[in-house]
Amino acid sequence: MTVIIVSVSVSGLYTLTSDKVREELTRDADMAMYVFDTVYTGEYWAEDADSDGELEMYKGAQRINGEDTIIDDLAKQLEIDISIFYKDVRLLTTLKDSDGNRAIGTSSSVVVKNDVLKTGESKFYSNVLVYDTKSYAFYKPIRDENGEISGMIAVSRSQESVKQEMLWYTMPIFIVCLATAFLIGYIMVYFHRKLAERIEKMDNYMNTLSNGEFDIEMPRELGLYDDEIKRLSNSGKKMARSIKTLVEFDALTELNNRRFADKKLEEIRIRSVEQGLRYCVCISDIDFFKKVNDTYGHEMGDEVLRRVAAKLKLGMVGKGIAARWGGEEFLLIFENRELDIARRELSIIMDDVRTIWIPDTDRQITMSFGLTALEPGESIDEVLQRADSNLYEAKENGRNQIICK
Repeated sequence: MTVIIVSVSVSGLYTLTSDKVREELTRDADMAMYVFDTVYTGEYWAEDADSDGELEMYKGAQRINGEDTIIDDLAKQLEIDISIFYKDVRLLTTLKDSDGNRAIGTSSSVVVKNDVLKTGESKFYSNVLVYDTKSYAFYKPIRDENGEISGMIAVSRSQESVKQEMLWYTMPIFIVCLATAFLIGYIMVYFHRKLAERIEKMDNYMNTLSNGEFDIEMPRELGLYDDEIKRLSNSGKKMARSIKTLVEFDALTELNNRRFADKKLEEIRIRSVEQGLRYCVCISDIDFFKKVNDTYGHEMGDEVLRRVAAKLKLGMVGKGIAARWGGEEFLLIFENRELDIARRELSIIMDDVRTIWIPDTDRQITMSFGLTALEPGESIDEVLQRADSNLYEAKENGRNQIICK
């Protein structure tokens, strides 16, 4: 009876694990494509710009392959290997040989070409060699805006890592079963029921994260025991924070980015209608920023952006948020403020920005501001257009000032 129970349990757990690995790899492939589509805009394409026989891969106008790319952080968080193919050639990957060389330029197998590129269907392999390592792998075609297949994304996980996890689960069962067949029957029923419930909760939690809801709280049941499920769930939580940082924050200034600001603007529009709260919106611009870049170089321009962002962030503490709107433009949202109060607070921020000087020069940094109030019932486009019009008037009238209407 003990042998039968152990055999059946282990077999079922292996089947469940294989199915879960397939679900996880499918979800991880979707997550990776979501991150790349969010962080980079445009279609995938490649060219040999240096005529050195090695293709450089782009997404839109930005090159995405090379060292220290986003794919490494994402693969580390998900504990998998990720590859992106242009046609059938691997141009972006985390796969490395024993010397640390990436598998860039290698081709997919004939089987994968026939199963994925020719049919246009995603394919899961439970036993495949990925760069000489037996692995679970999932391949998904990448299509351009015309629906044509331009390449594919592959995510893989070594069978050895899955076996180690399996060993962690099966060893306690095996030891208990050796003690008594009766006890194992009771423990198996109880353990599997609880395990299945937690796996289901973990699956729902991870699916929610993969849908972009990064602020969701981890179910309490997943952290009750110090086991693999808790570690996987905590890894998912860390992954969500990392992806949220990538998606909602500007890397240079560490302010919220435009994607976050657009979401915030829609939130305050709804609150202004439902709760009657007052908000003021300001679009600001660094004066003569192009001259700073042209005269002192882009590194100095980046330093100016960081210093200005720090002043805006500090000045908006307790008042609202500051976000990078694009280039040298910033968006300020004053929460629960009338227009005259917001203008007085903005004047303090403007004076603080004037304390910024380009190092070793006599050039002072100033900004122009277009401030307006969000009226209940009006659209975000209307208030942004009015703030932008005020900013234009401020720059036309000599810059270094606030226009408030």
